Amino acid sequence: MSSANATNARRTIAVAGATGFVGSHLIEQLRGAYDVVGLTRSARPPSPGATWRECDLFSATSTQAALRGVDVAFYLVHSMMPSSRLFQGDFHDTDLLLADNFAKACAQQGVKQIVYLGGLVPPSGFVSQHLASRLEVEGVLQSADIPVTCLRAGMVVGPGGSSFEILRSLVSRLPWMVLPKWTKSSGQAIFLDDVVAVLAASLEDPALVGGTFDVVNGESLCYEDLLRDTAAALGKRRRMVPVPIASTGFSKRWVQLFSGASYELVAPLIDSLQCDLPRLQPRPEIARYVKYATFASMLTETLRRSDAGGRVDVARTRPRTRPKKHVAPTVRSIQRLPSLPNRDARFVSDAYMRWLPEFLKPFIRVERSPGSSRITFSLALVSRPLLILELIDLGPDHTRDKFHIVGGLLSKTTTTGWLEFRQVANKRYTLAAIQEFVPSLPWIVYILTQAPVHAWVMRHFRKHLEGI
Repeated sequence: MSSANATNARRTIAVAGATGFVGSHLIEQLRGAYDVVGLTRSARPPSPGATWRECDLFSATSTQAALRGVDVAFYLVHSMMPSSRLFQGDFHDTDLLLADNFAKACAQQGVKQIVYLGGLVPPSGFVSQHLASRLEVEGVLQSADIPVTCLRAGMVVGPGGSSFEILRSLVSRLPWMVLPKWTKSSGQAIFLDDVVAVLAASLEDPALVGGTFDVVNGESLCYEDLLRDTAAALGKRRRMVPVPIASTGFSKRWVQLFSGASYELVAPLIDSLQCDLPRLQPRPEIARYVKYATFASMLTETLRRSDAGGRVDVARTRPRTRPKKHVAPTVRSIQRLPSLPNRDARFVSDAYMRWLPEFLKPFIRVERSPGSSRITFSLALVSRPLLILELIDLGPDHTRDKFHIVGGLLSKTTTTGWLEFRQVANKRYTLAAIQEFVPSLPWIVYILTQAPVHAWVMRHFRKHLEGI
């Protein structure tokens, strides 16, 4: 990257997803030219040209603090991996919540531009949940009324990237490869350097500010092509066997088994491979930064760097390790509720408090003293409350109602955990979430009792709201 002028050197650039495949390389590109801040969930010492700030994107308060003094914020976050010992919900609902926290924090802290790396979206036909979620996140970030540069890319290829490592593992381990029908779907690949170049250019190129661009190189190929080209690059002779099967269920388990990647990562990626992505020529604003025009050239460079000792982070494709035994296991549960554009979050929380004792009558009581912010959930014939919640004053934000869990038989702690109801992207979406909850029940008992009961209750509450 060319040297920046004094004005640019004073700009502070934050990268959410800084330790990921693209984020870590972007920081390498930006360091020295800007004041670079990497956002990470755990503390890190400063490194040359970059500082690190702890940031829990599940927490609105933590996200706001981490973005203080930031001029431009990169959002490179995808939530396909579990984030707690027990997670109830779907990654696309989690994506909404994280993006909402980020967008609102950017608006509050005066961030001048957001740059988001999402996924290519088919113009018609099947759209996977993974790609649909990327599109939803775009809308959430744009709801902050800050210029947002939305960059849409297909498979990002490079040493250490999960997509390439999965391909290499499959080709290296399987002399015979089964090709279901979905391996004929058209796709797109882009080299890591080109993606990073476009991301970095979005800081300086006025043509990229506030626009939506497909980061492509003009080549169209299918997953079968990727396998064949990878086998050729690795010098492997592989027998490809087409089969008349359209289902992806077997393929997900097959790829998980032979690639060593986690199912949580593999499943949405394979679903996305069913989508037919058109062959797109890069717009002039993007074409000037794209240097690798073919997948074959990407493979050659990727293998060259890998052989030269380039960083290969295969561990990123594997399941996250469980917390250490001395760390209390936490629960996170996120559910999408019906959109209620003519109501606010207080209406949703009040509706829940009224509906729950009626739905579980006569077993559960919900009591709230007049003028009090404290709510108790009790079981019939039991004197002590099951849970005690404290309503938190969030000021003028009527799109979010938050209740701290401050006690009760079912909570192991009085200072962690909260229940919230929030509306996202100008009330386009509604979410209910329990976060950082530490149950008092033994873990296996909680898994078999309280956890499924909560999921069952929230499904019925969703149906209740649909009838309003």
